[in-house]
Amino acid sequence: MSRTQVTQSRYEGLRRGRRALGLIASLVQVAFLAMGLGIFLDQCRALVSDAQFTSGERVVAGGVALLALGGCSFAGWIVARLIKVAAEAVDVMADSAEAALRTNELIERHVVPALARIATALERRDPVRAVTPSRDRTQQ
Repeated sequence: MSRTQVTQSRYEGLRRGRRALGLIASLVQVAFLAMGLGIFLDQCRALVSDAQFTSGERVVAGGVALLALGGCSFAGWIVARLIKVAAEAVDVMADSAEAALRTNELIERHVVPALARIATALERRDPVRAVTPSRDRTQQ
């Protein structure tokens, strides 16, 4: 019986897609941080142009920075995690399909021929007998 080793997966496209999604997750996180910086600069443009801040302006700028940068960073982290989970799900699907293919291959190569050999051996040992119906004892 010849054994062929599976060297290359049939689902390399899915595995490349997982790697691409992992890269996209990092880029999305950086994009959300840049968006938060843009929102901060848009809201505090008048404050940043004036170099002398009062204490009230500092509090407002700090609050806007905390909400804009912190909120967008948190949102970027959540979206990146969701994309990474989707990438892992793609990897699990590829592994599952690969396992199904290998299981099918094992069944075709080992189980089916073994069942055929068993059936042949049983037919040779015990030919088909004429089945005689037993008497029904309830109708005597």
